Amino acid sequence: MHSWRTHSKELFEGLNGRHSPRLERLVQMLDKRARVLDIGCGSGRNTLFLRKMNFHVVALDIASIPLLNLSIECDKIMATADLTLPFRENSFDAVVDSYTFTFIKNHRLYVGELYRILKPRGLLLLEFDEEPHIVPHSELKHTLYKVFAKAFKVIEIHEIYHAWGRIFDETKRDVPALSAILQPK
Repeated sequence: MHSWRTHSKELFEGLNGRHSPRLERLVQMLDKRARVLDIGCGSGRNTLFLRKMNFHVVALDIASIPLLNLSIECDKIMATADLTLPFRENSFDAVVDSYTFTFIKNHRLYVGELYRILKPRGLLLLEFDEEPHIVPHSELKHTLYKVFAKAFKVIEIHEIYHAWGRIFDETKRDVPALSAILQPK
């Protein structure tokens, strides 16, 4: 059995540093001095892209070992499984959630925390699917609007797919997923 350090290194190398394609759209919408939280950053595929774009990045994940690889790249790294996020109100210009929401059970608390830490004109890039990972796009959209409608408005929404167990491989049409850019109301 591999250690998490070995697994995260293999995963990152398998990604070849590929960030989410929708991240490029988010970057176009942000000020060049933006402060961005990459929540559930994993091995850092999106974090490293944001740093290359010269944003101030905070990387947050439940697992601390992958974060060690990012420590020289980020302004701050944090490991926590607590849904009460350790940041002040209005701390971030943007939050990137690439498949973290998929595994959150307490949606109300999570959405409230995202709303709290984003600046009033901040942006949330949300990418998610739902277990058992075969939920059609129509149901994913229903979830998006049901969970986020009170606090966020949808700026953009895209139907995407990825391969089983490989969120970076969007050439396969195996697993329906959604990508949305949202803004606090």
